[in-house]
Parts: sequence; structure tokens; C-alpha cells
Amino acid sequence: MGSHNFIPFKTIAHYLFLADVNPSIRIENIAGNIIGFVPFGLMLPLLSKRFSQLKSILIATFCLSFTYEILQLLFELGSFDTDDLILNTLGGVIGYLPIKLFYIVFKKNGTIRSQTKGQ
Repeated sequence: MGSHNFIPFKTIAHYLFLADVNPSIRIENIAGNIIGFVPFGLMLPLLSKRFSQLKSILIATFCLSFTYEILQLLFELGSFDTDDLILNTLGGVIGYLPIKLFYIVFKKNGTIRSQTKGQ
């Protein structure tokens, strides 16, 4: 609480290579930030076609994570960590990948048809 990190990959490197802490704490910290945002990346393209591209998922996930980190900084409810932004955004992208793969596979097989005007 109260110690902020504005240097990218500092906390990640600390937990992976430097920290003398229990391995479960390392995994919990790194994987927890990733896993926490996987559902966001998974659900967003299902809720709106506006989020059908990787770029839009990256931006939306980053913005949500940034909002969360700024709130922690402003209200001192935790600590701002740049690495959380990186890991949360990665989680959103990981959640998006199965949806993208699904659309690629089924569109190629003809199961999903493109919507065109006039039909």
C-alpha cells in the first residue's frame, strides 16, 4: 500500500527474478492481474461489433485498467503500478484471442456468414 511504480516492468522483473518470496505469491500477483481481465477481453467483442478488432480491445482494456490504477492513486486505496496496466492489458488480449480464433475458423468454414446491405 502506498508505494507506487511508474517504471515499466519493474514489478514484473522483481517478482520473476529478484523477489525472495513464496512462488505462490509471485504467481498470484502476476497471473492474477492477467486473469482478472481475461473475461473483459472475452466479453467485449461479444457485446459489441465495435470491439471486433485487436486494436479496440487493447485500447478499451488499457483504458479500464488505467482508470482503476488512477482511482487507486487518487483515493489511496492501493498503489499505482505501471506493470498492472501491462498485465491487465495482456489479460484482455488473451481473452480476445479465442473469440477471434472462433470467428476465423467458422467464417472460413462458411458457418458464419457476413452481413451485407440489402439482404
